[in-house]
Amino acid sequence: MSAAGATEATKPAAVRLLRGAAVTALVAGTIAFGIGAILRFDELAKIWGVVGGLLLAIAATAYAGARPSRAGVLWGMVACLLMLFVVGPGTLATVIIAIVASQSWPQLRRYYGLERRDA
Repeated sequence: MSAAGATEATKPAAVRLLRGAAVTALVAGTIAFGIGAILRFDELAKIWGVVGGLLLAIAATAYAGARPSRAGVLWGMVACLLMLFVVGPGTLATVIIAIVASQSWPQLRRYYGLERRDA
């Protein structure tokens, strides 16, 4: 089975979790950034803007990390690193994704095209 033709049901669980984190970060980031924009980014509203920007960066990198390529692995790791900056829920999401990924590493290697080839 080719990773490019993988349906959502055949993707590794860690990839599905990463995509779910991307959707969540996209929605939360849009709301947070919107609150900052409504308040015209004054004083406290700047914090809303920064948090919204961080969440949107997490969403973008997590979506890129769900793609079946060698670069997808790198973007997935960057997304997990960025999630660590969101101390409570981001850390929990990163730990869950790491545990699930460690349980299905052979499947992830096939999905991302990281299998070793005999010379």
